[in-house]
Amino acid sequence: MKLHRTLHHPDGGRSLAEYEIRENNVFTTIHHAKGSNSLPWYEVRDNKLYPTTHHPEGRSSFPWFEITGNSITPSIHHPKGWDGLPWYKIM
Repeated sequence: MKLHRTLHHPDGGRSLAEYEIRENNVFTTIHHAKGSNSLPWYEVRDNKLYPTTHHPEGRSSFPWFEITGNSITPSIHHPKGWDGLPWYKIM
């Protein structure tokens, strides 16, 4: 499953997928600003995304995003804040 930015994302929408969910991990794709990474940036647990030790900002025991249906919304723990709007669509 690929994650595409929505117009609600702070950097605007984008049609090319920046992330990909494989099993219970989220990886960057070649379309991400930092390029493709073979190490997961997020771990998916209970419909929440937790930064891993491979994330540039380091691991967090708090979820940064929540999955609801086919949308991904920042959680109240996200460093850029919470606005309640979906930043990514799962396609």
